[in-house]
Amino acid sequence: MRRLWKVGHEACGLYATGNRRPGGLVVLALAFALLALGCPSSANAADSFVRRLAQRALERGLAQEARGDIAQALTSYDEAVRTDSTLGAAALRLGSLRERMGDRAEAELLYTHAIGARETSADAYYARALLRNAAQERASALADLAESVARAPRPERLQLLGTWYVEGRSWPAALAVWRALLAHATEAGDGPALREARVTVAALSWLASDTDPVQAGASSPDWVRRSLARAVRRAQGEAQGVRKLTP
Repeated sequence: MRRLWKVGHEACGLYATGNRRPGGLVVLALAFALLALGCPSSANAADSFVRRLAQRALERGLAQEARGDIAQALTSYDEAVRTDSTLGAAALRLGSLRERMGDRAEAELLYTHAIGARETSADAYYARALLRNAAQERASALADLAESVARAPRPERLQLLGTWYVEGRSWPAALAVWRALLAHATEAGDGPALREARVTVAALSWLASDTDPVQAGASSPDWVRRSLARAVRRAQGEAQGVRKLTP
């Protein structure tokens, strides 16, 4: 197998340099056959080289921004984005600087670009949500924030999403978010966050009582809501019983 791999490399070099020997059709056919068996491609190496160049430009920009050299940081981030358009972190940092400079339209374009990269999509949705919220585009901002939370449910972003739902008087949605925060605080053992979440859930449960199956479902004319309410209350009672029996 090693010999075949070596022959394949030689065939690749032979074909690439145009150094064809007599019997060109036979040699060419052999070269293509060996290419199919695994002649190494330069595409991966080229992609890796381009990504390294872009990453270096990004790191240079981060250092420049950290020391307050914003003009040079802009140049470095722009170089990184132009070198490798798939490097979402560079588009995200460039968008942030553009936003700070007051160029909101360009910043939104860059955040949208960064959404396409898997590793930065959640942060890019969050950045675009804040940008759109500042521009009073509440509906699109809320949609972006919800998408960011769906991709990376960080507590601080969940809390902001709950706040925005409260401001929009979307009580059931806010209640769902704060119940998630309550579960997170309980799991983390965060006392202050747990107390805040409990108070907020209690208040939102009252505000959402007309639509919350846990609070109002038992008396609802809809049999689905009544069944859901009974199931939820039964689960809550069982959970409380377990907690009482736990030393």
